[in-house]
Amino acid sequence: NNKLPNAPAPGTGADCHSWIMSMANLGIMGGKDPHEIEADLRRAIPRGKRRLLNSEIPDAINKAMNDLKGGSFVPRRKPEPVVKDGKAARQRIIDQAKITTEVDLFEASPIRLWDDPKGDPVLLLETLYEPTDLVWIGERHQTGINTIMAVQDWIAYIRCGGKAGPHIIPNPMTGQEGTTKDGKPSFRTDNTVKTYRFCVAEFDGLSREDQIRFWSAVKLPIAALIDSGGKSIHAWIDVQKLAKVETAEQGEANIKDRLYSQILVPMGIDSQCSNPSRLSRMPGHYREEKQAWQRLLWLSKDGQAIC
Repeated sequence: NNKLPNAPAPGTGADCHSWIMSMANLGIMGGKDPHEIEADLRRAIPRGKRRLLNSEIPDAINKAMNDLKGGSFVPRRKPEPVVKDGKAARQRIIDQAKITTEVDLFEASPIRLWDDPKGDPVLLLETLYEPTDLVWIGERHQTGINTIMAVQDWIAYIRCGGKAGPHIIPNPMTGQEGTTKDGKPSFRTDNTVKTYRFCVAEFDGLSREDQIRFWSAVKLPIAALIDSGGKSIHAWIDVQKLAKVETAEQGEANIKDRLYSQILVPMGIDSQCSNPSRLSRMPGHYREEKQAWQRLLWLSKDGQAIC
């Protein structure tokens, strides 16, 4: 496991295939479940100049099992979506909504929201985090350590007149440097997320009114709804309420394979939102290009269905 972060990218000169074979052999010799080996290797290998064949990792594990254990490896089939007709299921949820306007959603929030969105950053941080949690806040392309501070330091900074950036990673970070899927060093990657607490969900192409109806009626533990200052509403779903998640890796596998692939994506949720270091809009930021505030529409300390 300690060698997994050093995976060579396919097609960059280093022998990625040999590395896969070596890791597969080590995993089988160590008695690790072959399905866990496959998942670990898929997460560890960065994007490269060539496309990693879907069969490369299973074939390597199968060879390792055959050579070392006299057995074979059969990958698990991708589960069928729980939601068969996503559009119809989404419409049924929308039709059940009792909250239909932004004002009603705002008034229903368990945590009383400020009328002035300038107070939203501190309210969000105080409600959903411990003072010592490390949180990334900044511009979309910022990756340095200076964008990660303890929540108590962010609050002090904002109260002294500092402005919170337009984006936030909802999940606490380690503060350590990791590598992106492209093999580049960064402090804000999936492998530098400390705890997977929240997944971000947003719709592509659904009207704002129907987004409000959907999130107010769907039976999911919602910690926050954030007006992006544009067309979309960002929902933070409390993944700890959905499954036991001890690591970011476990969380990504559970949320991506179950909640997203089987339920949310068929209903029109953006499929790219499921990774632990996904950015969300930070409430309390004014978008000059839109002439609109990013603001809290709903906030719950414990995460709960709205209606």
